[in-house]
Amino acid sequence: MRNLEKLLITIIMVLGVIVSVLNAEEEKSYWDKITDVVSTDKIDKVLNNISDKIDIDDKESSIVKKLKDKLPDVISTPASYMVNSASDMMRATLANDKDLAKKADKDLKKIDDNQTIAKDIDQYYIDLQKVMKKIDIPKDLKLDVKVYMNPMLYILTFPNGAIRVNSGVIEALNDNELLFLMAHEIAHLKNKDYKSSYRKAHAMFAIEDAINMLGSGVASTSNGLLSSVTSSMRKSRFQKDEEFRADEYAIDVLKKNGIDKKYAVDALEYLQYMNAPILKLHPTGYERIKHIKDDL
Repeated sequence: MRNLEKLLITIIMVLGVIVSVLNAEEEKSYWDKITDVVSTDKIDKVLNNISDKIDIDDKESSIVKKLKDKLPDVISTPASYMVNSASDMMRATLANDKDLAKKADKDLKKIDDNQTIAKDIDQYYIDLQKVMKKIDIPKDLKLDVKVYMNPMLYILTFPNGAIRVNSGVIEALNDNELLFLMAHEIAHLKNKDYKSSYRKAHAMFAIEDAINMLGSGVASTSNGLLSSVTSSMRKSRFQKDEEFRADEYAIDVLKKNGIDKKYAVDALEYLQYMNAPILKLHPTGYERIKHIKDDL
């Protein structure tokens, strides 16, 4: 592929992240519009080739050090902000599966070390595995599923295929409701939604740095926009269309097992009523319930 085409796709990706953030509530994200024209496999292949040749952290550290060594603070500080902002945008654009898995491995170890993990002979683990056997796991998806002995209504899923289910979720829901939730999480992994959420998060950091770099006056006048953009991003890991797709996959899993979709609605309504932490990353609960009732 020619260098010009590589550069064009990279620019499209950068713009895509920014516009997706600013239009987070649209029915169809900018990313979806781009991938209608350019396949995700082609984009990822180009970005993986680029990211394999660039160590963003090393480049950023090297440039910032040179700025601080050779320029006075009044110039080097805003210049460093600019470098940080550009680096975050590059991370947002170039994140690949290997990068995400590496970060997930590191984060997962910290969390696992601070939780009590159910043994294979514990009833919670046995009950969860019984549910998992009803899901036709994609062959290229390697899962690592464990149970935390924790009463909080929460499920953690990582882009490296690790899923951690709190015992409180298993205790609160019946098998059919739990099946829906687990299939929903697997759909996010299958659809690689974590990649877009990672890109979205780094785009947020880049936007914040860029506005802060402009000085207190501009940052102050931009505060309303910044607040609305970053708060909408922080509210949800995934966009609405990603949530709907994951629900559709989970409903199909229920149907294949001869289970009525009402169990999906029951699970979401219960979690909404309990104000469960699991929905903090999925704030479109009411819309998801309506989508399931009306459209599926």
